[in-house]
Amino acid sequence: MLGRLTIWLRRKGWIRQRGDRYSSFAALESEQPNGAFSIESTDRGSPITIMAIHGGKIEPGTTTLAKRIAGDTFNYYSFSGHKMRHNWDLHITSTAFDEPVALALASRSAVVVTLHGCMGRCAIAYTGGNKVELQQQLEAELNRAGVKSRPHPVFHGRGGHNICNRGQQGGLQLELTPRLRLCPFACRKRRVLIDRVRKVLVDGDNLDG
Repeated sequence: MLGRLTIWLRRKGWIRQRGDRYSSFAALESEQPNGAFSIESTDRGSPITIMAIHGGKIEPGTTTLAKRIAGDTFNYYSFSGHKMRHNWDLHITSTAFDEPVALALASRSAVVVTLHGCMGRCAIAYTGGNKVELQQQLEAELNRAGVKSRPHPVFHGRGGHNICNRGQQGGLQLELTPRLRLCPFACRKRRVLIDRVRKVLVDGDNLDG
């Protein structure tokens, strides 16, 4: 089942087939045609920002989830791909993502949470980022609620160059598998994910310096 899904996603250009085409937003913007991507940003003056930097058709499902987590409470940002095919061409890795609106919003935030898509057989929310206490609390909340969560074995999200850590107090990176992001039978788990992320973010203890 996973093999067929991977093949289908690759044909759609929705998952990695090779390394990134661009190492900066300026390079991407100079080559891509009008309408290939869009940027959506809402600054609500919150100390917390929710981002989908590989949104739209780049890593499907992440924009919708980021918007729902942000709600009317947190700042929101999405860089979304809209190409018919090969949306992975619009992928800039988290440590090189330098789109100016995103960087400015992150710098005004205490904590940044980024949502990404990754591969995997089960519905899992992998965690990473420099704000380890937030990561651990979210893992505990999700596992108690029936959504598997643990640190990602590869995409650890650490380091100051990662966009999730560009906030004043670091941040949280979430890597979500297709069965969690996209499966029509995982609606309850997505609701749990949204609820638990919001719960740990509104806990004032997570915003200590």
